[in-house]
Amino acid sequence: MCMKLIDFHCHILPRLDHGSRSSQISLSQLKLMQAAGVDTVCATSHFYPQEMLPETFLEARASSFARLLEVAGDTPRPKIVLGAEVLICDGLDRMENLSDLCLEGTNVILLEMPFSPSSWSSRLFQTVADISDKGITPVFAHVDRYPSKLVERLFDMGFQAQLNADSLNRLMKPHHLLQWIEEGCIVALGSDLHGAADDAYKPYMKVCASLKEKTASIMAETEKLLCDAVRR
Repeated sequence: MCMKLIDFHCHILPRLDHGSRSSQISLSQLKLMQAAGVDTVCATSHFYPQEMLPETFLEARASSFARLLEVAGDTPRPKIVLGAEVLICDGLDRMENLSDLCLEGTNVILLEMPFSPSSWSSRLFQTVADISDKGITPVFAHVDRYPSKLVERLFDMGFQAQLNADSLNRLMKPHHLLQWIEEGCIVALGSDLHGAADDAYKPYMKVCASLKEKTASIMAETEKLLCDAVRR
């Protein structure tokens, strides 16, 4: 593949969340990505606003990243863009320093919606709109996991999203996911990688190969989002 492959959503920073228990596991994860030809990976560890302040998370992230660089070297491959997977809650727009959780060098933030459909209240949608009004660009994580009608309400508001690659690996691919791709609602693919099993990265590789032109179109949109990102 001649296009740049970008994994927009994964958990590779050691001991920052449940994605990697050690620096060696994180290094193995990077090797899986390198073997797949991935150019850039967004390190999007979980951030739960009810549990910590942005500055606490950023300090922990910096320490975790430093541990990774000790084993991966100062110029790791693939390139790493530091970010967060931010669980949205009512009033998140009022959190101080929210923009610091954007992917470094950008105004793009990866937001995780609640898994319970009953939590998708009108106030939560208003919070999304208010975040956007602050000049932050939300991209919604793994929207393949949610009821399509709720996700389409976000799309109707003008927002875009990321799909997990494994959602497109079924023999009968969900029609609504393919439709979202055709309509330009999907601007990123992610492995959502946790751990480093030998076959952990196969779903991402398989989807990028099978979607062909669609993959190229999505990656082009992802690259636009990350054009000013700080890549290590």
